Amino acid sequence: MADGEKESPDAPTSYDEAMEALSSLITKRSRGNNSNKGNQFDLLFHYLKILELEDALDDLKIVHVAGTKGKGSTCTFTESILRNCGFRTGLFTSPHLIDVRERFRLDGVDISQEKFLAYFWWCFNRLKTTCFTLILYHIHAAEFGRYGQERTTEDVPMPPLFRFLTLLAFKIFSAEQVHKYWFHLQHCLSCLSSETQLNWDLICYSFFVQVDVAILEVGLGGRFDATNVVQKPVVCGIASLGYDHMEILGDTLGKIAGEKAGILKRGIPAFTVQQPEEAMCVLEDKASNLNVDLQVVPPLDVNLLNGQKLGLEGEHQYVNAGLAIALSFTWLKRTGHLELANQDHTDSLPEQFIKGLTAASFQGRAQIVPDQYVDSEKDGDLVFYLDGAHSPESMEICAKWFSGAVKGEHQSDKAKPQVSSSTHQLKKNIMQVFDPSSAERVQLELLATLKSSSSLAFMQILLFNCMTVRDPELLLPQLMKTCASQDVYFKKALFAPNMSVYHKVGTHALPSAVPEADLSWQLTLQRVWDNTMQKDKGREAKQVNHVAEEMKDDTGKGGGSHESSSVVFPSLPLAIKWLRDTVRQNQSVRLQVLVTGSLHLVGDVLKLIRK
Repeated sequence: MADGEKESPDAPTSYDEAMEALSSLITKRSRGNNSNKGNQFDLLFHYLKILELEDALDDLKIVHVAGTKGKGSTCTFTESILRNCGFRTGLFTSPHLIDVRERFRLDGVDISQEKFLAYFWWCFNRLKTTCFTLILYHIHAAEFGRYGQERTTEDVPMPPLFRFLTLLAFKIFSAEQVHKYWFHLQHCLSCLSSETQLNWDLICYSFFVQVDVAILEVGLGGRFDATNVVQKPVVCGIASLGYDHMEILGDTLGKIAGEKAGILKRGIPAFTVQQPEEAMCVLEDKASNLNVDLQVVPPLDVNLLNGQKLGLEGEHQYVNAGLAIALSFTWLKRTGHLELANQDHTDSLPEQFIKGLTAASFQGRAQIVPDQYVDSEKDGDLVFYLDGAHSPESMEICAKWFSGAVKGEHQSDKAKPQVSSSTHQLKKNIMQVFDPSSAERVQLELLATLKSSSSLAFMQILLFNCMTVRDPELLLPQLMKTCASQDVYFKKALFAPNMSVYHKVGTHALPSAVPEADLSWQLTLQRVWDNTMQKDKGREAKQVNHVAEEMKDDTGKGGGSHESSSVVFPSLPLAIKWLRDTVRQNQSVRLQVLVTGSLHLVGDVLKLIRK
């Protein structure tokens, strides 16, 4: 822009300003609000009208996926498959871990900051202006009846955060369809000015990228989710169902399945995986009422990968991959790409499918990240195993994945830590709130254990937090029990609050020290962990150091297999610092840290450990 030229009111501003504007749409401080329960769901159709997206949305060739566990992974596999088949893809998932732009992927890559800002301000400014001043002129008078003749502009507020992000995804994916915007070119060339620069930018983007398929992950539930404003998807999928978001979706699998089945559309083919009987009965009933051909697909046969591995870790991903394959083949068939769709995929898969399945990536799900900030002589002395599991079913899956991953690492070095009698104090459960003296004492006792080892020691550490609407009595025992069944035991359990907050969207971490942090929830988590270990003391289990005689407490009774201390930290950065200091002070240890319980926690840890 030339000096002295007045900036267009629609021109993109700084990214931080966009995040502030986005944060203004957050209407809650914790999970769940009325919009998830169908409150004013019809407003979504008005928002589409304001943004001129009604026809564009119908033209998008959409794959729509709901589920409790695995819907994000299924969408990721589907996107990767279709992209490797040569199609330009748009992928919308949630939540983001570090940057909100992660939710919008074009051809497998997060949308650029430049594009995000252009589309964001176009949608935000148009909605903000129209919602409060012009809405009465954009809605047919006949529609007023449902709201009353004296309706005011206050009845059409700005959409809350997730609804806005969904609308933004529709705008991004529809605007990226090159063939839809040729008719804008002559107009832009004839009236290009500072006032129309933003529209020109959007049109220019349209000529460089074309979206052939949009893959949408449901945010929460299905029936009243913002993504369900889509009326004409090409194909629908429902991933594994379980207990989650029960305060919103219902307290039985049948009720939850009914909400998820809300994405099914009359006559549109749909696929699901094997479900619990109660859930499957509801899905089949809903599908029958809508004349939907609902098919149950089996997990992917590993032999179809020709010796290669899935891009996403964990045995459960074969279930998600099987669903993604069915969705992809159906999308190809229904959009006229018969050269790939007509292949028999029971005995073999097209090379494009195999490449897509093996190249897929998804942050925060069964992800292994070595710490890049540890000043150590060896690589891998501090490794974080990240998985956003937050339901009992997903916690079990996470525990199996973590156990298999760390045992695989151990196979390359059979050394195990040997605990001497001089570290008897360490074997007691410390279970106290963090303060400088207690943290130092815990660390010194751990170092004493490590220094008594004659060779490299692998230590499993748990770093955990979950939302207050979760039940830690269901999560932590499941995690501990499943790991123990795989002969994996945690030496320490660390609890710390998340850095991210619900009332602000942004890419920057909060200050490392949070004054007077409320640790009441972390103390509750710690007590659950303590009580679970106490219950486990009488069980026969393999000892983490194989020296049972040295794992007795003061009463002389067997200490069980989870004789680890736990600490509550007032902030996540202090917990990470504690782990790094421990590794730096002893070169014979490798810490394997499982980070789980919350995707928000996983995202915060990624912010701290990545350069």
